[in-house]
Amino acid sequence: MSGKLKMTLIRIDNYGPWTLELGNDREYKLQILQAQLYAHLQKLFAEKGGALFYNRFDEMVAISNGISLEDHLRIQDEVLKNYPFTISMGIGLAEKPYDALEMATKALQKCSARDVKKVAGKFDESHEKSVKIAHIDVNNVTGNLIKRLSAYETALMINRLNLKLGELFLSHKALTFFCGGDNFMVVANGVSDKEIKNILEEASNDFNLTLKAGIGIARTARKAIELATKGLDSIRNGKVNGPVHEISDLS
Repeated sequence: MSGKLKMTLIRIDNYGPWTLELGNDREYKLQILQAQLYAHLQKLFAEKGGALFYNRFDEMVAISNGISLEDHLRIQDEVLKNYPFTISMGIGLAEKPYDALEMATKALQKCSARDVKKVAGKFDESHEKSVKIAHIDVNNVTGNLIKRLSAYETALMINRLNLKLGELFLSHKALTFFCGGDNFMVVANGVSDKEIKNILEEASNDFNLTLKAGIGIARTARKAIELATKGLDSIRNGKVNGPVHEISDLS
């Protein structure tokens, strides 16, 4: 089912001036607050069927299909009540993930502090039809990386792989996010399963690793991620042949 993807760009207001107020011994405080904010926003968006990813630590991206403007305002109020700063949000709607986030970026650029704006023009939330997520991981990361390399070298390798996947998927206007360990989530609306398979093969060849992906399609991000993870687990357990396996539920 075709439709549009809604993405929300979230930014801590007045980040630079606010951090300076904390004094020179501030870095640990910033890391604690940013981690707490991420966890809190992840919970708030997930409760509404959304999903949240880090962009920069002071900036996060949510897939927000099915989450109303009023829901966004309530989330914003929760932050106001619990943190010594405010957040602003820009919301974009498009068929491709990159285009939706670009629109959200433009909307956020027009925000004043503690503001929420939608992209200018027609914004029909009835067009929010589906979210497509690819959940990618590395086969036998322990044997291929962890036992061969130091912990730091392993992290560098994963970072390089993240960059490679990000560039390959971005050429299809899809967005890649590192989710810890050897796991990546790709917001893949508009990318065919064959194209995903080809990208995995190219990255696998470049890094001498084997990648696999579960693909989930649903009306909300949380459900799509659940289905993508189920598909990935089916490959891991040998129930289906990889490297990709799609599960769809648009009921």
